[in-house]
Amino acid sequence: MNSVPISATRPSTGIRVAQVVGLTASAYLAGALGGFSAVAGPALLKAPAPLLAKQWLTVFDNGKVTAPPLSVLCSAIFGYLAYREPTASSNFALYTAAAIVVPSMIPYTIFFMGGVNSKLQEKASSLANASLTDTEVESGVAQDETVHQLVDKWLTLNFTRSLLPLVGTLAAGWAIADKFEVLGLGAVLKTGADRMG
Repeated sequence: MNSVPISATRPSTGIRVAQVVGLTASAYLAGALGGFSAVAGPALLKAPAPLLAKQWLTVFDNGKVTAPPLSVLCSAIFGYLAYREPTASSNFALYTAAAIVVPSMIPYTIFFMGGVNSKLQEKASSLANASLTDTEVESGVAQDETVHQLVDKWLTLNFTRSLLPLVGTLAAGWAIADKFEVLGLGAVLKTGADRMG
C-alpha cells in the first residue's frame, strides 16, 4: 500500500498567535511602504509642487507614528519566537534575523533618508501658504532641489526601505514553514490503485 504521512507538529496557541501577528505586521509594513512608492507615489508626482509638498508631509507624519512602533512590535515578536522556538538552529537564526532586519528600517530612515526628509519638510513649510495649484512656484530652484525631484528620490529610498520588513517576513515565514515536519502518526493519504479501498 502506498501512503504519504500528513500529520505535522503543532505549536501552542500562543506561538501560533505570535507567528500570525508577526508575519501579518511585517508583511503589512513591507506592503504599505513598497506600495506607496510603487503605486501612490507616481500619481502624486503629477501634482503641482505646493500640493505635492503638502501631500508628502501628510504621508511622512502618518508614517512616522505608525511604522517605527510596528517595526519594533515585529522585532519583539520575532525575538520571542527565536527564544521560544529554538527547535532547530536554522529556525533560531531565521527568527533572529527577522528580529534584527525589520527594525533596521529605523536607522535606515535616519541615516539614508534623513537629508531628503529634512529638505522636504523645509519645502512643505516654505510652500505652506502658496496656492496649491501654482505650477511656477519653483521656477528659479535648481533642478535637483525641486519638490518633485526630492519626492522622486524619497520614493526610491522608501521602496528600498520596504525591502527590510519584506526580508524579515520571508525569514520568519521560512522558519515557520520549516517547523512543520511530516511525522507519520497514522494519518495517511492513499495513492494509486489503493485509494479505492
